[in-house]
Formats: sequence, structure tokens, C-alpha cells
Amino acid sequence: MNYNRVAFRYAKALLLSCDNNEKLKTVFNDMMFVKKTFEESQELKIFIDSKVIKDSDKLATLNNIFDNLDNLSKNMVKLLMKNRRIDLFDDVSNSFTIIYNKHVGNQEVVLKTASPVSSSKMEEIENKVKALTSKNVNLTNVVDQEIVGGFVLRVGDLQYNASFKDQLKKLEQEFLNISIQ
Repeated sequence: MNYNRVAFRYAKALLLSCDNNEKLKTVFNDMMFVKKTFEESQELKIFIDSKVIKDSDKLATLNNIFDNLDNLSKNMVKLLMKNRRIDLFDDVSNSFTIIYNKHVGNQEVVLKTASPVSSSKMEEIENKVKALTSKNVNLTNVVDQEIVGGFVLRVGDLQYNASFKDQLKKLEQEFLNISIQ
């Protein structure tokens, strides 16, 4: 996670500005949309980070792209612009989703495998992680053929690597250590 303290503070203020659970959920959906939009468009990130482009042009562009956001979310854009921190908008959205998940007890879990995992196995893994963390689990299966086999399970900041690629790397390191001695 790329942790930005200033963005985290703005995100926390946004969370505290939500006066009820309905508003909180609405702002969370807004921030997820913002996060996804920035992840899908590197050009948008470059545009917002640019020191050459006028702030008024940045604000107009963001208002066009994110015209369906809730008023509270739009006010965050205006506040960031007023404080000359608009380049933090994507970081604020990332930080907000992290704070929100912690606030409501959600846990993001990523299972990386070489091939897709069956839904019954996913459910079994989800139940195990739910029992270990005592949180609501959002399990995502990412297919990465480079790991060859096995799996990599990431629960929050913890990672368990049981991939064949990692095991082969460890074996190679052991052989190198033996041949040096």
C-alpha cells in the first residue's frame, strides 16, 4: 500500500463527515468508483499530477468525469482544489476505502493461483479466513500463470506464499549456498 499521511487525513475527515450509514455507503461507492477510474486511466493520473495544467481545467475535467458523485464527495474535490492538493484525489479514494473497510470490519483477501479456483474451494477458503480474522471477507481470485502452481494468499498486509515458483527459488538458493561452501 502506498501510504500518504495527508491523503489519509483527508479520507478520515471524509469518513467522519458522513452523518449516517446510508451516506457512508454512498461515499464509499463514490470512492470505489474514483479509485477504479484512476486505476484504469494512467492519463488521468498524469493530468491531475501535472504542474503545467491550470487548476481550473483540472477541476472542470474532474467535475465532468465524476458528475454522478454525491455532494459530500464533490465537496472533497473542491476542498482538495482549494487547498492545492488535487493531485491527492486518487490517494484519498484509496485511503478512504481502507479506512471504510476497517471501520465496518471488512477484510480484503487475494488468492493468486496459476488457474481459476472452483467456487466451492473459494467458499471453503473464505470460511477459513473468516474464522481466522473474525471479519467479513471479500475474497478475490487472481490468475497468474507465472507462479506455475500452488498459491499465494494475501490477507491484508500478510502474505502466505505456497507457489511452486517461490519453492523453486528457495531450492535454487539452497543449491547456491551449498556450492559456495
